[in-house]
Order: sequence, then structure tokens, then C-alpha cells
Amino acid sequence: MKSFFPYDSVELSANGREVVILDQTQLPNQERFLHLITAEQIFYAITRLKVRGAPAIGIAAAFGLAMCVNRYRTRSLQALEKEFLRVKHYLYISRPTAVNLMWALDRMERCFYATKLGLENADEKHAIEVIRNSLTAEARAIKAEDVRMCEVISEYGFSLLHPGCGILTHCNAGHLAVSRFGTALGPIYQAQQQGYSPRVFCDETRPLLQGARLTAYELTKAGIMAATLMAQRKIDFVYVGCDRVAANGDVANKIGTCGVAILAKYYKVPLYVFAPTSTVDLDCASGDEIVIEERPAFEVTDMYYSKPMAPKGIKVYNPAFDITPASLIAGIVTEKGIIKPREIKNIKKNR
Repeated sequence: MKSFFPYDSVELSANGREVVILDQTQLPNQERFLHLITAEQIFYAITRLKVRGAPAIGIAAAFGLAMCVNRYRTRSLQALEKEFLRVKHYLYISRPTAVNLMWALDRMERCFYATKLGLENADEKHAIEVIRNSLTAEARAIKAEDVRMCEVISEYGFSLLHPGCGILTHCNAGHLAVSRFGTALGPIYQAQQQGYSPRVFCDETRPLLQGARLTAYELTKAGIMAATLMAQRKIDFVYVGCDRVAANGDVANKIGTCGVAILAKYYKVPLYVFAPTSTVDLDCASGDEIVIEERPAFEVTDMYYSKPMAPKGIKVYNPAFDITPASLIAGIVTEKGIIKPREIKNIKKNR
């Protein structure tokens, strides 16, 4: 599958000592890349949505953890382990809803201790170097696997479409939100490459106007028509991404997704959720257990406006996500196929 972008939204430098991200808060007006070299910069980039999208956040956190270990100067394996755990726990709390973040960091921890276990008789200098190399390789593997998963997810999603179809998407689940290609937008790019000429409608979305700024930006780059309103009888499918899938098939996605799902159900338009299996949280029984992140008020009242667009001091309720019940979802599209929400609990995950 061909990418319409000459770059990825998150990358690890060749020497493993910098995490390079496209600053998504500057889009669509400026394509600005940030070179991050500290745990604090990674944390800030994640919390302020400079890098965003559940898979991309997980990749950024894994890259950040590897980068911090590579930059940490020590001759003590014990000191390296202490620093590794400090950074891991620090990044763990940067955003609460997207399970990919915790999944990737836990996978990096398993790599650290599996590598350490095999170095019990090695001298510390050698052991430190081997651990650094292992963590860097593991972080790159997390991204490479996500690229492959997105390609497969795109194929499954594309199989549902037909030439000239109308698709509504909510928030941004494209190239910017993952390693490459996208989840919900991946099938749309595939359709465009196959000459289907899909008509795409992208909802406006909090936080940070991600529909107009990011999805419309991506679709325009790909040469696909984008609009901001859903027109009656012009939508054949609703394609959305998500940040966590519970064991019963409930999903957490950008605020407003549940409302779209209710409308889609009423008008008999199938809604599909696109997610790699790293986004499935089998330890979470239902959407009731998912912690919903609340964003600061200024993102609604001031950010991207030349003047405040609400009265000074007004109270703002700004949840970043809502929960869409499994009953409103036609299917969850993963790299393992199109799965009925009630069957998601049976999915086999590599842990």
C-alpha cells in the first residue's frame, strides 16, 4: 500500500538518541518537526497532543523510553534499571484513556527484564550496551508491527467499500494517528488508490478541532474530497478509530462518537470501529471501567481563536472521549479480521 506522506508522524533517529515528531498542534498551517531528547519533552508532547492517536502515542512512548536509556550515562546496571523504571512510570501517566500507551511501555519493561536475565554473568558495561540495543530494537519492532497491522486493517476495511461510496469519519484515525497509513482512514486511502473515488465527510471534533485541522488536511493531501457535515442519505458507512476496546466490545473514542453511532443506528448506516489488537483491553470488562480523560478549558475557549470565544471565567466540561456501546457497532476491524463486538473477548493477543 502506498503512503501519501513522505514522512511518519513519529520516528526514532538512526542513533536512537532523539524522538522526532510532527507537531500536530501546528497543522494544517505548518509542518514542524520536533526533536525530543528528554522524558519531560516526551511527556509534554503527549499531554499537549503534539503527538496523538492511540497507536502513535504508544510508539512515541516506546521510542521515548529507549531514547532516555540510550542517553543516560552510567556504568551501573542498577542505576540504569532505576532510571528505566522512573521514565517508564512517568510516561505511563501522561494520558489515561489510550491503552496503547500502557501496552507499549509494559512491553518495553518485559524486554528490559528478559534481556537482563540473559546477562547474569556478563560484565556491567557489556550488559548495559546489550540492554540499550535490545530496547531500541524492541521500540522499532513495535512501530514496524503497527505498520503491518495498519496495512492489514486497511485491506479488511477496503473490502466493505464500493465505488463512489460515502463515508463519514469522526476525529482523526489516519496517518497522523498511527505509525503509517491509518486505521479508519487506511481503507479510504486504499479505495482512492484503487479508483473508487470515495466521498468522505469528516466531523468536527474536540479537542483541538481535529476534524478540520487534521483529517481534512490528510484527505486533501491524498486528493480525496472532504466535508464537515453529514448529508442525509449520502453516507453509506461510518468509519472511526478508537483508543480502547473493552472485553464486551464497548469502545472509547473521541468525544461525539457515541452521538454519531446513535444517528447511524437510527438511519441504518453501519458503523465500523478500526483498531489494532494493541488497542483491545481484555482486562477491562466494559466501557464503564474506562477512565475518560478531561482536557483543560482553554482548548475550547481560547486555543485557535484570535479572541476568547466564551465569557471569561466560564466553567468548561471538556472530556476528550466518550463510550460507544457495543450494541451500536456493526464490527470492529482489526488486523485479525472484522469481528463482531460481542466476540472481541475471544481475540488472541500477543502479550
